[in-house]
Amino acid sequence: MAQPVPVLLWACCALTALAGAPERVVLEPLPELELGRAYNLTCRVLNVAPVTHLTVTLRRGGRTLHTETCQRRTGTGPDNITVTQEIIPRRRDHGQEITCHAALDLTPHGPHFENSSSAVELKVYDLPEKPQLQTSLYIEVGTRATARCGVAGVFPAAGEARFTLSFGGESLNFTVTTSGDTATAQGEVWSPSPGRRQLNCTVSVGPVSRSAGQSVLVYSLPEPILELTESRTLVNSSVTVTCRSPEADPPGVLLQIRDTKGDPVPSAPTQHPVQFQLTAGEEDDGREFTCEARPDSDIPAVKRTSARLTVLYGPRMDDSGCPREWIWEEGTEQTFSCLARGNPAPAVECTKDGVSVSIGVQQQVRREDAGTYHCKAANAHGSASRDVTVQVEYLNILLLVLLPLAVAVALTGLGVGGYRYYCSTRIRKYRLKQQQAKLAEQGKPAEQMSLNGAAQNTPDPEHSV
Repeated sequence: MAQPVPVLLWACCALTALAGAPERVVLEPLPELELGRAYNLTCRVLNVAPVTHLTVTLRRGGRTLHTETCQRRTGTGPDNITVTQEIIPRRRDHGQEITCHAALDLTPHGPHFENSSSAVELKVYDLPEKPQLQTSLYIEVGTRATARCGVAGVFPAAGEARFTLSFGGESLNFTVTTSGDTATAQGEVWSPSPGRRQLNCTVSVGPVSRSAGQSVLVYSLPEPILELTESRTLVNSSVTVTCRSPEADPPGVLLQIRDTKGDPVPSAPTQHPVQFQLTAGEEDDGREFTCEARPDSDIPAVKRTSARLTVLYGPRMDDSGCPREWIWEEGTEQTFSCLARGNPAPAVECTKDGVSVSIGVQQQVRREDAGTYHCKAANAHGSASRDVTVQVEYLNILLLVLLPLAVAVALTGLGVGGYRYYCSTRIRKYRLKQQQAKLAEQGKPAEQMSLNGAAQNTPDPEHSV
């Protein structure tokens, strides 16, 4: 800092005053600035005289913000001068430097003194939007759900955002990710007991803070209980299916029974234990029943418990599993098959002429496979039987030999007959030609010849009397 220097000022050849250069120029520090909010810049010039010749300038970077003179002040002794200027920070001001310059101009009767403050950097922050919370409105007791808190428009950078995340008054662990001017904190929420819980998120950047909250209902929905009077029962027995639920929180649970096809039985849900009765038939074997429980409220939750009914019955044999007749061709590969329904699965045995045959095994068909097979199915609940006939079709070898021979004989006969007819016609034509030539030599016209070549014996007119 420049030290005050006593200077004798002469006006009209006389000593008028003792001058002092600005001892110190101090620019008061600025807090972190919120975008769009008004702040005061304060510059103090200490122990300067005469103040009437003092000029104070506030600058932002290379641009002048404010200039103030002290010409209207009275007194010639050293004094402290304070200059204040209001600023409203903008985004482009972030990182700019503010300085204060003091100039004491004693010319033309004295020197020109200057002094400056240290630079103060502007730090501008903006958080224009409230954070957005994302989590389920309903969480089951003991289960974990993802909670996210995101905020957009963070300035000067998304990485400047600071988060606090709590659930039910307890702080949560979370991770922060950024993308452009958006920052997001993500954690997990859970509760060991049912009830309302508050999820809170606060985001801060510089001096700016924004908060958001969301109410979450933690509920309890136990697994429903599904009971069958007999899960394994004989055919035509009566079976009762019961669906009930332990106590839930909040109370009120709707119950419903569904079968394998998904159809409700009965159709309307109820809060009381639900029962369904049926007489077990063969078609009910393997039928699955499901007990559904859902809260009697807007909570989008459902719990299910399933049970399968087993119906025991004796063997049943029909054409779909054991056809009564097979027609095979000799030499082809075929499989003798005979199946029976029943629970437990019945054992099936087939015999031909008292000899057991293989079932379900592919083998080549022989003529001796033709005949009647006696098949019997049995399990612990009864037995059933049926006869199966196998026909084997094959080609007749004797017919294959005689048929071509007969065709050959017929063709040979036709050939011989045709040849004889041809020869007879040629001979007749030859004899006719011989007779015609002989008559021509005797001077008789050929017209007098008969078709068989014989001449008519008529008297010569020259010798008649």
